[in-house]
Amino acid sequence: MRILFVEFHRAFRQAASWLLEQRSDLKVVAQAGSVAEGREKMAEGGIDAAIVDIPLPDEGAAEIVRELHEANPSIPVLVMTAIEDREVHERMLGAGANEVLDQRNTLEEIAAAVRRLEGEEPEQEEMRVLVAYEESYLAYRLAITNAIRALRPHVVVGTIDVRALEAALERMDPHVVTCNRQNTVDAGSRAGWLTLAPEPEEASEVCLFGRRRELYNPGLEDLLGVIDEVEELIRSGRELGGC
Repeated sequence: MRILFVEFHRAFRQAASWLLEQRSDLKVVAQAGSVAEGREKMAEGGIDAAIVDIPLPDEGAAEIVRELHEANPSIPVLVMTAIEDREVHERMLGAGANEVLDQRNTLEEIAAAVRRLEGEEPEQEEMRVLVAYEESYLAYRLAITNAIRALRPHVVVGTIDVRALEAALERMDPHVVTCNRQNTVDAGSRAGWLTLAPEPEEASEVCLFGRRRELYNPGLEDLLGVIDEVEELIRSGRELGGC
């Protein structure tokens, strides 16, 4: 898929473009830092989809979204933004965007959203894991997140401050959550939930499809085991939920 990437922040745009191109089916063939530059790249043709990251410096981003849509309705547009205003999202969709994606998503989630633009569905559902801790446990959160990404590279891993847990659950809909709090937000909706106690001598809890067991000072292998077991059960057609 040939992509036009319109994003004001040049370093981020270039880095994200490079990372997207590590997927064999995605290629960023044109980059732009403004609406005006995006128009020029659009006129050159040769694109299958567009990513527009808002806001942009010169004009309302809705203009380029609308122009892309009107010039060729077959070219889908993904809008990325950190703006949480519902009216802004609705304005982008009204201008012709196919999807508005939260800028806090991982590159794996962005790549999946780009593929959705062409109606390409993955052969199997992507395994999604969310790692949530308070900022005081930031080092723990990042270490665990990076380890899962390295050891299970096919898994989509999100990481957030636990204060944003409810919104992240709704947005990402993870199969497995590892958190230093029990699930009081959407109890019964997750396939797996690992509650890691802040202190090693305190009991942690693994919930797997409603089955609960205590662990003391669990290791990374325990977390990976939960991920692997949930993935295997999902592949077998098991109903989700329980934790």
